Amino acid sequence: MQERKKYGWTVKGILALVFTPMGLLFLTLGLLFWHFRVGEDPEDPQIFLYVFGGLGAAFLVAGLCLLLAELRRRARLRRAYEGGYAVMAQIAGVHSQREVTVNGSHPFVVECHYTDPATGTVHVYYSRYLFVNVEGLLQADTVPVYLDRMDERIGFVDVDAVLPKIDVHR
Repeated sequence: MQERKKYGWTVKGILALVFTPMGLLFLTLGLLFWHFRVGEDPEDPQIFLYVFGGLGAAFLVAGLCLLLAELRRRARLRRAYEGGYAVMAQIAGVHSQREVTVNGSHPFVVECHYTDPATGTVHVYYSRYLFVNVEGLLQADTVPVYLDRMDERIGFVDVDAVLPKIDVHR
């Protein structure tokens, strides 16, 4: 059985997973209120409909846009891994992402550099979020990066190739 690669969720994806159902809930509440309350009393303020429906629509549209961007990013990484070509990149370090907090802790990313021999351009790639500091666990100083054949800016850092199996017990 082939091992399934992890492409990871980013902040946009996590926000999309919150905003989309919340927007759908508020929009549904606004529409249900409109359906059952319209026409009963012409003096009824329809602010409830506008607030719930408007906020619901705004959150739903924002959530869907973020979700589509995240799914597109993940599909591009999958395409790079499955149909791209591999290069070996030098590991520059393991960094904590201080702008992101998940369950009270900051995830780590592995930063790696690859110099294109044809152009001399240095490309910097980052791994998915890792929730364990893997600085002392790296088994090599280079990591395979799978680059998309159409766009070399898209690269999947296969950090699992240089890490042992990690089980976290809390």
